[in-house]
Amino acid sequence: MNLLVCRWDRVTLQALLDRGARVTLVYDEWEAANRAIDPALIARVDRHYVIRSFDALDEMAQLAVDIRSTGTKIDRVLSLSEFSQFSAAYLATLLGLPQPSIEKSVLMRDKRAMKDRAREAGIACARHVSLSTADVEGSVRKVADTLGFPVVVKPAAGLGSVATSLVTEPEELAGILRAAGRETVAQFLIAEEPIDGDEYHVDAVWENGKAQILGVSRYLRPRMTVTTPGRDNGSILLPREREPELYAEVEELHERINAAFEITDDITHLEIFRRADGRLWFSEIATRFAGGAIPESFGPYGADLRELWVEAIMGAGAEPLSLRTPPYPYVGWINLAPAEPGRIVKEPSDEEIGRFPYVLDTIRSRPAGFEIGELHPSVWCLLLVLGADDEEQFRERAAALEAALLPSYEMSPVAP
Repeated sequence: MNLLVCRWDRVTLQALLDRGARVTLVYDEWEAANRAIDPALIARVDRHYVIRSFDALDEMAQLAVDIRSTGTKIDRVLSLSEFSQFSAAYLATLLGLPQPSIEKSVLMRDKRAMKDRAREAGIACARHVSLSTADVEGSVRKVADTLGFPVVVKPAAGLGSVATSLVTEPEELAGILRAAGRETVAQFLIAEEPIDGDEYHVDAVWENGKAQILGVSRYLRPRMTVTTPGRDNGSILLPREREPELYAEVEELHERINAAFEITDDITHLEIFRRADGRLWFSEIATRFAGGAIPESFGPYGADLRELWVEAIMGAGAEPLSLRTPPYPYVGWINLAPAEPGRIVKEPSDEEIGRFPYVLDTIRSRPAGFEIGELHPSVWCLLLVLGADDEEQFRERAAALEAALLPSYEMSPVAP
């Protein structure tokens, strides 16, 4: 199978190559400078391209022509990140592939289009309005007249929880719009009514319209209430055998979402809420694997979620993938991170982490030497996968790890 892979990801790339895939790899200059690009893996791909930006259509067009000139017929395009979704669809179209389609990439990236499609399909989700930095006064008035305050404001085609704010006053919203207007990449934003209740994420692998893997996780706290990236920042993967009714509800909702968004052969990350009325409300969905240590949380069940996705791709999704019993009924992850920006001088050591036998995996996303410019919930630093006998014990163990390990961080200021 000939695959075009957009973005560097060591786990996914190695899994594809180990299973015999022929890979054309594309990643950008930022990744080349900031990711640990493995030359041994690069040597195994058929060809690779380093581009300025996944948002540059001229580069994507030239790339597609170059691939066609080699005579290689690409069977499938894989986008491994949020920021490569638009370009992956553009490349697929130029290479004669039906998926991912350009329309689908817009639905997956632009939150306004996503919410509109969900509401058209009768799926419960928050009311919203579109905001423009070119019309600050009109946008503020639209929010006041349609939604009222407070509202959640985020870039229309943003990433995770980055640049997402709970806005309580018109003046605050006007300031955000003016600031965004000074950035060439953020001309449109979305404002939506806040959703209360427990927040869940659902991570699944789909082939031929069937779920090969599907896991439901509860965030330790809703993402909008995470005030610092190193505390209460994680989720618990709920065992199906202990939550059969929840899984049945989620699968019924996911079927409706898949039909609305034409999801058949993808890896998906869905976010939903359980509101006070008991109903599940749609928040967002992405056709990519999740961030944090969500993929690694599937490791105790047999393999990283990215590896399970590759297994489904290369096996053509004939049968649902089998999982093994994890060492603990409840498995999940937390993120430990500094409480202030700067350069990481020291972080918790392997020896310190090793004192906690229920830690099952350690992922160092931003190790010592890394600079952190802005703190937000998706600043992934030290990610720990851990196990517990129940949810209460998981939360207790997460709190114990925070108390013991966060003081080990040492930071130095970065010169402006």
